[in-house]
Amino acid sequence: QFFGQHGYLPDLVDLPHNVNMHATFIAAGPGIRKQDPVAGVRAIDVAPTVAFLLGIPGPQNARGKILTSLAPRPGQYKEITVLDISDYHGQLVPLSEAADNLSGGGASNPSFGIGGAAFLKPWLDWYRGEATNGSITVAAGDSVGATPPISSFFGDRPTIELMNAMGFSADGLGNHNFDKGQAYLRTTLIPLAHYPFLSANVVDANGKTPAEWSPSKVFDGTFGGVKLGVVGFTNDDAPTLVSPNAFTPFHVANSLDAVNAEAARLKAKGIGPIVAIGHLGATAGTLTSPTGPLLDLADRVEDVDAVIGDHTDFQVLTTRPNGVLVTENRSKGIRFTRVRLLVDTSTKQVVYKTADFHKPWDIGVTPDAAIQARIDALNAQLAPILSTVIGNSTRFVPRADACGQSAGRTCESLVGDVVTDAMRTRYAPIGVEFAITNSGGLRADLTCPTTDNPSDFCPAYTPPPYPITRGQVLTVLPFGNVVVTLRVSGAELKTMLENGVSRMPAVDGRFPQVSGLCFTYDISAPVGSRVTGAVRQAADGSCTGAAVDLTAASTYTIAENDFMASGGDGYPVFTSRATTQDTMDQVTADYVAASSPISPAIQGRVTCTTSGGTACPVVTP
Repeated sequence: QFFGQHGYLPDLVDLPHNVNMHATFIAAGPGIRKQDPVAGVRAIDVAPTVAFLLGIPGPQNARGKILTSLAPRPGQYKEITVLDISDYHGQLVPLSEAADNLSGGGASNPSFGIGGAAFLKPWLDWYRGEATNGSITVAAGDSVGATPPISSFFGDRPTIELMNAMGFSADGLGNHNFDKGQAYLRTTLIPLAHYPFLSANVVDANGKTPAEWSPSKVFDGTFGGVKLGVVGFTNDDAPTLVSPNAFTPFHVANSLDAVNAEAARLKAKGIGPIVAIGHLGATAGTLTSPTGPLLDLADRVEDVDAVIGDHTDFQVLTTRPNGVLVTENRSKGIRFTRVRLLVDTSTKQVVYKTADFHKPWDIGVTPDAAIQARIDALNAQLAPILSTVIGNSTRFVPRADACGQSAGRTCESLVGDVVTDAMRTRYAPIGVEFAITNSGGLRADLTCPTTDNPSDFCPAYTPPPYPITRGQVLTVLPFGNVVVTLRVSGAELKTMLENGVSRMPAVDGRFPQVSGLCFTYDISAPVGSRVTGAVRQAADGSCTGAAVDLTAASTYTIAENDFMASGGDGYPVFTSRATTQDTMDQVTADYVAASSPISPAIQGRVTCTTSGGTACPVVTP
């Protein structure tokens, strides 16, 4: 499972393939106990062990063990291992990713399968086997919701079922856990789980959690006599990211206050190490120097040794000035992190902490047979409908936007253009002039992957053209959202557009994708006063049409989705005047079928300018 000589075990001899690896390791110094030879030491154990002895973070991709047996006092340290995935979103089948190579990356790199429940299980099992004193496996919310058809078609029950099979120990509560409302979560999904759900700040009017989840969980008996406290938390803005009343009668209290109160309660009970897991993420910066809500919380927590974040599809691995270790993963199981805390058994305090993250490549890994059989059975039920090719495109239509943001939340995107064009075209006969949808509702590439995956609902093919299946459309639009049509004034339309760019340059799901109009905004202007103008799209799609009056003096008929119309992502509440139409996925599928081959192009529908120090995202030609 290793790529490169440094992954080989000592005494690996395979002369026909020019492999003849032997090694002897010498450990000496004032911090190392004199003892008989230590058996089974591997090259991959050296760097993590040296980092521990030096008191510095271990390598970011460390595979090996920390050899605490070298320490002066035998049994002085107990190692706590926490394995984590982020924002799983029911990605039960593998995705694909380009491999690293000497060319420096790019489209020419070969792609391989990565993640998927049947392959994650043996990867996690390997690291569980490496855990000296036991391990737990956690997620931090959004394991369900916004899921591909293999999960969403069955009410996300398969995700819970297969997370049981993968051996999860705990999960958090993110906004997508409430996509179908708290009642469905509490009565249908949570009872299926063999592991607890944790959130200290989703509470009722009296500040209490219901029986279905808990503020925290103490793992006692897992780590050789050391108790680990795990505190859960939910993103503070979660109620604005789901339909109104999805949380009722619960509300989301302040995450920092809730974590600190629960950690203090555990500490008062004599719990030494405490980890917080929850649904806040980084939004900017780099792997080791990130910024965002996750870091704001981590910098202010008390009695917490490590914070495991989620929510933003951002890779994070850093230790903050207050000593708190912080990590977050890419989403959908294409990364996982191993957090290790070394506890001094005499004081019950964490004396060393480190983490490493990993790419769970499928190549060379035997999938778990039972999980794969279950996935095959689910796919067999769906294949007759979802494998149907409904149309094609002359070019690849990605979720990523024209500025390269992978979730399509900073610029115009091809998938956004197609979906909003479908909405506007469908309802043009009843007077719809413009369509708008939030980028957060667009969850995947529209065209089939160019690397064949036997577990998806796409055929193997050589482009062009690029096929589009019914299942792929559902993967783009997994929420079951409905198109609504309504009349708005120009001023109300401006309010919608202002809301859409209000968080820029931060990556945010409210960023608007539009059809029928093109608008310009000033990213440096105050929030609420950024939109500087709009014009209609011309017949050829170019942004050269007549000006759109964004004042109360004019009215327009628009199409949007029901989530936005009910106030989702901060958009104006228009429920009382909205007319419910068809589901977005059916509207998009019909448009693709009627218009194939489609040939979407970035047309400048959303143009950023700047009058100050804030830079616009850069559109890639």
